[in-house]
Amino acid sequence: MNNPPDIQHPMRDEAFESAIDLAQHILENANAYHALASEDFPGRDRMRFAVLLVMLEEAGKLYNMVRECEKAAKSDYLSVRVENYYDNCLNGRRALAQILEELRVIDKAGQVLGGKEAGQLPGPDFLREDFCTLKERLLYMPLDRSARDLSFIPSGELMDRLAGAVEHNALAAGEYLHDLGKALGLWITLELKPRKGEGGPHSIRYV
Repeated sequence: MNNPPDIQHPMRDEAFESAIDLAQHILENANAYHALASEDFPGRDRMRFAVLLVMLEEAGKLYNMVRECEKAAKSDYLSVRVENYYDNCLNGRRALAQILEELRVIDKAGQVLGGKEAGQLPGPDFLREDFCTLKERLLYMPLDRSARDLSFIPSGELMDRLAGAVEHNALAAGEYLHDLGKALGLWITLELKPRKGEGGPHSIRYV
């Protein structure tokens, strides 16, 4: 028996509010990511990569919701189509593909404008793994010792670049939803804002 399609049609105002809540949730997870990365301890990279995967999954949901909210606003629809919201794996893979492409474009622009050869984005080892199983493999220890290989965990530098892109896009989505909603008579805004003042590379960023 096939599973029923994951398609929902929340009312437009509710969908806008849910999308801004989702952007905020991503920034909350970003705070957790940076808190984990701020200290060196056994299991740190395993857990922060797990948080990063959740950020990617929710980023995929957010990108889709922003597109559909925009479509509903421009066409004056009363509801918003939300598809595959609960398919975390699909959303994560889509967001990862988009973000990797964004980072490659940034690296290419740096080469063209600055003559830089270094800093090109390497192909992450975890792309060769089954994305849908990564989170469970990070969070739970299998009984079979031969199944405990976690060498697919990317470097801290690469994780930081991916997390930074997710954060940037979540902030941009929040601003766009605010402006789009204002045109419809809605007042929605991100409650979390980037923290002012200097901090360490992995200090809490959103308050």
